[in-house]
Formats: sequence, C-alpha cells, structure tokens
Amino acid sequence: MLRLGRRLGLLEDKSVKALQDFVASRTEFCEEQFGVLEETTERDFHGFRLRWRRHPILRRETADGEAVEIEIRHRQRAVGYQAMVFLLIPLSRCRPEDLIGRPARAKELAEWSPSIEILEVLVQAFAIASRTHQRDMVRLLKTLERERSG
Repeated sequence: MLRLGRRLGLLEDKSVKALQDFVASRTEFCEEQFGVLEETTERDFHGFRLRWRRHPILRRETADGEAVEIEIRHRQRAVGYQAMVFLLIPLSRCRPEDLIGRPARAKELAEWSPSIEILEVLVQAFAIASRTHQRDMVRLLKTLERERSG
C-alpha cells in the first residue's frame, strides 16, 4: 500500500521521512504494555467451568470512517500472545456503491482508495504494535526511500 501511495503521489518525501522518524523513535509497544487477562468464575455450564479471556484492543478512526485496531491475540503459529494490526474499511467507502445489504457475486471485487491519513495511521499502528512490527516497518520505509532515490 505504501509503495502504491508513493507512486500515486500521496506519500511525498517529507511524509516518508516523518514516518521514518516516528517509527524509529518508538520505544514502547502494545505487546509489552498490555496483556490478556484471564478470569475464572464459579459458573458451570453443563460440566464446563466458565472462564473469560479479555483482549486489549487499541482503536483509531480516521475522518473518512476507516479504523485501525491493534489487538493482542493468541500467536498464530506459536505459544503466547502477539499484537495484530487490523484495517477496517466501511463498505460505504468502496465501489461498487451497492455492496451493502446484498450477497457478494461470484468473483466480485470491491475497490477502495486509501487516504494519506489511513496510510499514516497504519504505519503508526505497526510502529507501536510490537518490536518485531516496528523493525519490519523501519526496513519497509528504508526500502521505499531507496526505491525513490535509486
């Protein structure tokens, strides 16, 4: 998405530099600050003890109605928890305009155009989600900068 944003002129050199500075300066990460809370209860349901697992979700909405969420969830292929970043796009921001309230057609595609704001929010979310996400974002932004200058 960032490469496309760069090609379309949404991300100028100064924006990329500002994002690089933001990403590189992060020292606190969701994965290290927030944990998953497990609560036991005395309630029993057909021989099963009820437990609650509460996952933290950090959410930021844009002026266009999109949202980015960072959620601490079970690791996909390992033991423990990890920060995951989600982009939520309202169907009202997609084309064709009649997507809401009907089943999707076979092989139908929806088209969405990101704003500079949502691109920046996504980068910021990855920068604070975890150290691993931050390192990946640093590398991605450096590659983006090299492609532009090279």
